[in-house]
Amino acid sequence: MNLDAWSIAILIIIFQGIFLLSVLLVSPQKRTKRGSIYLACVILMLIWLLAEFLAIRNTFEVSISIFYGTRYGSWFLLGPLTFFYFISITNAKWKFRGKELLHLVPFVIFVLIIPVLMDDIINKRQVDYGMLSVFDHRKKVISPIQYTYSFIFIIQFIHLGIYLFKNFRLIQNYSDSLKLEYATIDNTIKWARVFNVVLLFVLLFSIIFLYILLVTDIYRRPLDYIYVLPIGILFYSISYYLMNADWKLTDKKNGKYVKSSLKTENVAVYIEKLDNLISDKKIYLNNEIRLQDVAKMIDAKSHHLSQIINENFGSSFFDFINKYRVEEAKKRIVENPKYTLLQIAFDSGFNNKTSFVNAFKKFENKTPSAFRKEKHPS
Repeated sequence: MNLDAWSIAILIIIFQGIFLLSVLLVSPQKRTKRGSIYLACVILMLIWLLAEFLAIRNTFEVSISIFYGTRYGSWFLLGPLTFFYFISITNAKWKFRGKELLHLVPFVIFVLIIPVLMDDIINKRQVDYGMLSVFDHRKKVISPIQYTYSFIFIIQFIHLGIYLFKNFRLIQNYSDSLKLEYATIDNTIKWARVFNVVLLFVLLFSIIFLYILLVTDIYRRPLDYIYVLPIGILFYSISYYLMNADWKLTDKKNGKYVKSSLKTENVAVYIEKLDNLISDKKIYLNNEIRLQDVAKMIDAKSHHLSQIINENFGSSFFDFINKYRVEEAKKRIVENPKYTLLQIAFDSGFNNKTSFVNAFKKFENKTPSAFRKEKHPS
């Protein structure tokens, strides 16, 4: 085995993945978090892909043919695993049922069943020069099943891309649901997006690599790493953020008002109570305030309050509360020129500077720093 600098880097990433996997499986607190089992499966899948790549690049043989799963379509498994992970963290009521097995059908057929039942699916040329070598200009004898698997090799990446876009939709819907019920959104949602974006980059780099190899007929060893090293970034992003995430629950009733039981005559009463909470108690200064908490204060159901805010204020609960926080921050910036913006953010009800800046820009079309310079030029 030729352990050059590239191979050592891959080994480090593999060991990092093994470490993450062991922490997830050994720690009771992390193992019981929502989505942990699917996150562990994704990590295990990525370790498999990296180990396969390392074996191929260093030309040492593993006797178990399925170890070289990419040739048969093992990436068919990565999409469903990430989908199971994202749906499990964004929908607390979702459970893995028999119908979910349909997502695994391509992997089972092309990686587990056909290779066992048939011989010579992959010829020597495909092993030595890659699955797409059947499409080059050189003379060769290729069987129909070998041609089929060359197309399967491409389709598995398209398949992953479809699931990644499904994941983005899940994240966006989850984010929208959070804004209906919470006045602050943790950075965990950002790292959920990072997780998916890094996988998307892995996919894009894989496509670039295949394009260079197939269309230009140019191959250099370092080109392999344009899609391998991003997996390492994914491991580290998981280790620092996603493994410790506590995903908030959302009420699926919110935002669905067609069959609402809210009585028209009660709306004005609820709005008056809500105005009193805002003006007298300044509930927006509580950075942990939730839709459910406010609903209890005015003796209303959560989805009724969400409907009232949406239909009468044209806003989500998230924006409704943050608008008052921004007004509070503007007042404090004017009255306290020596306070730091971070201190003003916390005093106004925000739980981090990023949320403060984003909300300020949304409602004032300028940053807090720009606003302060306008009010305190010197």
